[in-house]
Amino acid sequence: MRTKSWQEILGKRKAAAQSVKQVKNFNQFLPVMKGRCFSIVFLLGLHTVLLERFHVFVPDDPIIVTVGDDVVLDCQLVPAVSLDKLEVRWFTSDSAFPVHLFTGGQDRPDVQDKVYQGRTELFKDEFPRGNASLKLKKIKASDEGSYTCFIDSGTYRDEAVMNLKVEGFGHRPWVHLEENNKEGLRVVCKSDGWYPEPEIWWEDGNGQVLTTQSETEFIKDSRGLIAVQSHIDITSDSVNKFSCFMQSRVLSKKQEAHLQISDEFFPKVNVVNAWLVIFWVVAGLVITAAAVDLMVHRKEDKKIKELQLFCTLEGYNEVEIDCVSVILDVETANLWLEVSEDLKSVKRAQTKRNFPDTEKRFTAWSCVLGSEGFTSGRHYWEVEVVRNRCWSLGVAAESVNRKDRVIWSPENGFWSIGRAGNLFNINTFSRSHLPFRQIPGKVGIFLSYESGTVSFYDADTKSHLHTFTGNKFSEKLYPFFQTWDENKGVKICSET
Repeated sequence: MRTKSWQEILGKRKAAAQSVKQVKNFNQFLPVMKGRCFSIVFLLGLHTVLLERFHVFVPDDPIIVTVGDDVVLDCQLVPAVSLDKLEVRWFTSDSAFPVHLFTGGQDRPDVQDKVYQGRTELFKDEFPRGNASLKLKKIKASDEGSYTCFIDSGTYRDEAVMNLKVEGFGHRPWVHLEENNKEGLRVVCKSDGWYPEPEIWWEDGNGQVLTTQSETEFIKDSRGLIAVQSHIDITSDSVNKFSCFMQSRVLSKKQEAHLQISDEFFPKVNVVNAWLVIFWVVAGLVITAAAVDLMVHRKEDKKIKELQLFCTLEGYNEVEIDCVSVILDVETANLWLEVSEDLKSVKRAQTKRNFPDTEKRFTAWSCVLGSEGFTSGRHYWEVEVVRNRCWSLGVAAESVNRKDRVIWSPENGFWSIGRAGNLFNINTFSRSHLPFRQIPGKVGIFLSYESGTVSFYDADTKSHLHTFTGNKFSEKLYPFFQTWDENKGVKICSET
């Protein structure tokens, strides 16, 4: 066995001493390393928390929207954190249920306020850019108020409140005359579709404000919109021109209507002269056929004079009216309708008629059109509906849907009024009602194509029922008739 030299022993001792020195140096450095690691971990955590902080921003000014329109309630996260895994909640202070809730990566319509169900939508494709805006559809008057956009990440949350103002800009007012309980007449101004209540004022022909003499009533309909009716009582010594103004309180836009009253509304009748006229008329009828002819022409002149009064109420000064002799188009009649041989009346048949169906024929509703259509001019005709409990009258566009059950409204090409049992209706999407006591026995229908108006009158009392205004007719219009009464039909008056 070889004996180790002292040089080998010395080398091993030096190596051992060097190892011990390295261990001592590491033990001295270990606390420093521990402190630095803790600082790095703390800074990383703080950085993560700071990244999760955000702010929610919405517009400072109120958003104004019209009833029936859609609106976007803007809401933006800054910085633009992705919303896919966050909670997005829209709510109002008036309800315990959210307007819209997105959580857990999906919408929650099951907890949504029923008032907003089916009317809200988030922009999911904008979520990566922090866009939490809400689309609110088919605005109602009741939607007005404050809306809160609330965002929650689980560790941090923020919210912002914005205001929504709803505006309903009403229809152009129409003015007509009524009798009052005193001596004289009443000028009545009506309009609907307003929200909130509009400002209303009157002026006479000299520009004098008459508002203090008026009485105004506001009525809220089923949609929350406001119908306005205002009137002024006048006498024979009043001025003969009146203007009615209605202005939106939100948009400061206004609608107006004017009425020029003829002196014939305040006639000064000489009773003696009236009896003399009657005597000579009767004598003329007995003596000669010429007097009979004169009587007929006077009757026609009287009818034209009445129509001119109607048109004065509609705002026309010079009037040329075509008193049309309407006849029915059998090819358009529903198979459950029976048209008379002279094509002047129609009623419900006892059995379904065995005629071929054509493109012109109404199949879903018991309707029929006149044979002659109009593309210009002013036209008038009268229809008897006495004792009929289910009817509609007016005009219809040539392109109306004749095969499906559509709503008879101007939007669908129908301008009509009608009776259904004890209800007297203006046929629109909202279907507003007229007073039952106003149901006429004979209806006068006046179409002014260029002016875009269709008016209805009680031909017996010479009173105005309703006018559709503001239309822009572009296709042929036909007289429109509907009846479903088994006992009584409708009859076009030949003397018109």
